[in-house]
Amino acid sequence: MIRFQPEATTPPVPQPQRCIRSLQERMADDMRELAFAGRNVSLETLGECGWTPDTVKLLAPEAREIARRKSTRQVGAA
Repeated sequence: MIRFQPEATTPPVPQPQRCIRSLQERMADDMRELAFAGRNVSLETLGECGWTPDTVKLLAPEAREIARRKSTRQVGAA
C-alpha cells in the first residue's frame, strides 16, 4: 500500500522591503549634486555622471520635478 505523507504547510516568511530607487530618483540626486556644486545641469554634465543622452531625454522631466521637490525647503514661522 502506498502512503502519502502530507507536506508541512508553513506560512511564507515575509521578505523585507527592498531599498531600490528608481532611475528618475538617481538622476534627480545627480542633478541636485551638480546644482549645489555650482555647475549647470545639462545634457553634457549629466553625461559626465554616466547618463546617456537618450536616457536623459527620457527621464529628465520627471527627475527635474523630483529634484525640485527635494530641494524645496519648508520654513515654518517661529
